[in-house]
Parts: sequence; C-alpha cells; structure tokens
Amino acid sequence: MAGINTIKERKPQPFVVKLFLFLIILYILDFTIGSFLKYLYFKQDSGLLYRTTYSIDSTKADMLIFGSSTANHNYYPYTFEKRLHLSCYNTGRDGEIIFYNYAILKGVLNRYSPKIAILDFTRDEFMKDQSSYDRLSSLLPYYDKDPEIRSIIQLKSPYEKYKLFSKIYPYNSLIFTIAAGNANFNKNRENDQEGYVPLAKIWNRKIITDTSIEKYQLDSTKIKIFKSFIRNCVDSNIRLYIIMSPQFMKYKFEDPSILIGQEIAKKFNIPFFNFSSDTEFLNDASLFTDIGHLNDRGAKIYTNRVIDKIIQNQQNESTLFKNSISFVK
Repeated sequence: MAGINTIKERKPQPFVVKLFLFLIILYILDFTIGSFLKYLYFKQDSGLLYRTTYSIDSTKADMLIFGSSTANHNYYPYTFEKRLHLSCYNTGRDGEIIFYNYAILKGVLNRYSPKIAILDFTRDEFMKDQSSYDRLSSLLPYYDKDPEIRSIIQLKSPYEKYKLFSKIYPYNSLIFTIAAGNANFNKNRENDQEGYVPLAKIWNRKIITDTSIEKYQLDSTKIKIFKSFIRNCVDSNIRLYIIMSPQFMKYKFEDPSILIGQEIAKKFNIPFFNFSSDTEFLNDASLFTDIGHLNDRGAKIYTNRVIDKIIQNQQNESTLFKNSISFVK
C-alpha cells in the first residue's frame, strides 16, 4: 500500500500539465504571429516604417538629415544634391526626438560614415516628459536585428529587454501601419522624395507672440544623448550642422533647450544655425502649412537658405585655415 501511495504522489497534477501545455501553445502562437508580423514589417517598400528601415539598413547618401517632423517636411534633398553635388537622404520622422535620431545615426555608422549631417533642433528639445520614452516603441522591431541600438531602446523602461522575449510585442501597436506600408495606395499617399514628405496646405492666420516664460524640468539623459550624437559625428569625421527650422510664431523669452544646445555645440565647435525667428519666414504665412511646419514651397526656399549658410560656413573655415597656414609660415 505504501508503494502505491508513493506512485500516486509522484503523478503530475492535471493543473500543472494544463499550464505547461498552455505555455507551449502560447509560445508557439507568439512565435508564429510575431514572425509573420516581422516578415510583413520588413517587406514594406513605402511609408514611415519603411523609411526608418531604409535609414538604418540601406541608405549610403553622402548627406543625411536627422530630426522630427520639422526635418521630414522642411528639408528638400534634391536641392542639396543639386547645389552641393552630394547625394542626400532625409531620415526625419514625425514626433521623434534625439533618442530616435541617435539610434538612426548608430545604425548608419555601423555601415558607413556620411560626409555631412544636419540635425534639426526643436524648442523644448531637452524637456523631461514620459512621451519621449514611450515613442521609443518605434525602434522595437530593430532590437534583435540591430544590436548597436539596443541600449537606446532599453531607455524606454527597465523591463523592455524582458518584454522583448515576446515576438509579437515589437509590432502590437503597428498592425494597421504595417498593413498600409504593404498596400499599393500608400506609395501615392505619402509622396516620399528621398525621405522628404512635402506638405501642401497654406497657413492663412496672423502671427501671434508667445509671452510665456519657458519653465520645465530638463532631461539629463536627452542632453547626454545629444552630446553623444555630436561626439559620434566628430569621431567619424562627419561635418555636422545643428539647425533650427522657421516657425510662424514669435517668442518673447528664450527657450532653455536652445541655450543649452547652442552652448554644447560651441564647445564641440559645431555650427548652430537658428532660423526659428528669421524675418523672411515670419513675414510670410503662405510659406507655412501650420505654425510649426513649412509647406512644400516654403521648404524649398528654406533649403536654399540652409545651403547658403553651409557654403558660407565652409568658405569661412577655408579662409581661416589659409590664414593660419600663412601665419605659421
């Protein structure tokens, strides 16, 4: 009788068996669905998700534009190519900030070093807010494929590396966007031109002045990543220009992020061009599609202004170099 009781005690409990089978089925489903979503994600050949993949994995352009929506809609690559005789690609993506830009840069540098980079800088760039970290979800599909950007993705939360054991997790909020990226109509809808997406609407309201004092908590992690972006460009012999796009808004007080950004750029000897209060744009609402973004006509005018500044800066540096050589002689 004792032996029989021992055998019964060792018999697996039904709950444990069911739980084990459930976990196996869950794993298989997660792996299968996740693998299918991954296939569809990287199969895209248009849309914002495709542009991120192309920026990290494929572009070999001599000149790259980095930034958020003000980069994506304000810098016209074909004009850079025509005037500077360099191939150009716009990696800008709506709603993204320095974390995303640094991830793209690291992905690019894993393959090659462009000659010139423009980083579009925005007001409140260093503001501390949770949404900046939440937006890192846009990089989740690249966690396994591009290990050089894992440390940036892990800024999203301390548990991110554990969540990423799930194969579905990187894509669970992107299903409709992935579907659009695989549809033919998306190519016509986005009208992508070397990463640049033009805006057509014309702003028809009067300019207003923001008289509020910008007070917000600064994010030391953003400032650190900003410095790393600059340092990586310097170490890779990339000529970096940090530029602020025009806005159809007047500001009475300086933004803390701008002051810090300018100070850091100066320490690294990086040009910082601020067009945010340029009168050519402040006096012409027809160049804008809304307060913060230029329309297609405005973007082409602005791009030429940026190129003028780059050429002028290069000429000044060349003159200083020649003068220093003459002084040594």
